Amino acid sequence: MEIRHLKLIREVAETKSLTKAKDALFLSQSALSHQLKEIEGQLGTQLFHRVNKQLILTNAGKMVLESAERILKDLERTELSIKKYVSGTSGTLRLATQCYTCYHWLPSLMTDFKKEFPNVEIEIFHNNNADVEDQILEGAIDLAIIYENSERSNIAYHELFRDEVYALVPTGHPWTKKPYVEAKDFENQNVIIHSYPLESVSLFSQVLIPEGIKPKQVMQVQVTEAVVELVKAGMGVNVMAKWIVEPYLKDNRLALVPVTKRGIHRTWNAITLSDENSPQYLQNFVQHLRCNIGGLCCCDN
Repeated sequence: MEIRHLKLIREVAETKSLTKAKDALFLSQSALSHQLKEIEGQLGTQLFHRVNKQLILTNAGKMVLESAERILKDLERTELSIKKYVSGTSGTLRLATQCYTCYHWLPSLMTDFKKEFPNVEIEIFHNNNADVEDQILEGAIDLAIIYENSERSNIAYHELFRDEVYALVPTGHPWTKKPYVEAKDFENQNVIIHSYPLESVSLFSQVLIPEGIKPKQVMQVQVTEAVVELVKAGMGVNVMAKWIVEPYLKDNRLALVPVTKRGIHRTWNAITLSDENSPQYLQNFVQHLRCNIGGLCCCDN
């Protein structure tokens, strides 16, 4: 049976007449009569009794009607959900970043976004070790915030902002007397990073690896507060964005030093699938990112 058959059974059962059903189904009475015979022929039984010019469901007809109502209601709910999704009024936005920490921009962003799209849920994914570009292409997430741009096909890169990262050292460290540090300065240092692989860390990808420099030791610490305390204690140096460390500079126990004469700069992008039919809320979320982050990023590598 087809969907049109189920709709016919439901409408005839309600109106008890092909004549009345034809107006709701926008078909002629002869067309409906032909469809009904077709269904009864497929099932090998009558679905309606003809009683006093009315069509009354047989037991077999009641069984078909029960299934028809369930299936058609489910289809109607699905159609409504899809229409809301396409129009951008409801749905789920799955978001990831290249890092674990610093989601402090999210509450204000969500507050503004929810005023515009109250029926859109936001899910946050924290697994930054995975390739978020692959996750976008596979449909596992809808949007990611990254500071790399590999120009992969079928991915749209929406530039958000640029930032610069600095070497974070304790006050009195020899580097504080330098206008900037170079790759060779890291050779005898314990370097604290946020996450592996090293190729994803700006200090390594832009400075150390091209110069063939290996630090004395590399330590992975994923909590910003812990990184700050280790640096204060002289246990190592870190490279992070200026904006993220500013709250920790107030006690004058930390200092920032530029890395290389030209500095380490990153361009942050929001990435999505290149899809002209993407829901409106996804497009608007990118605009909310631009407005709410305001030059801030969400990682300290």
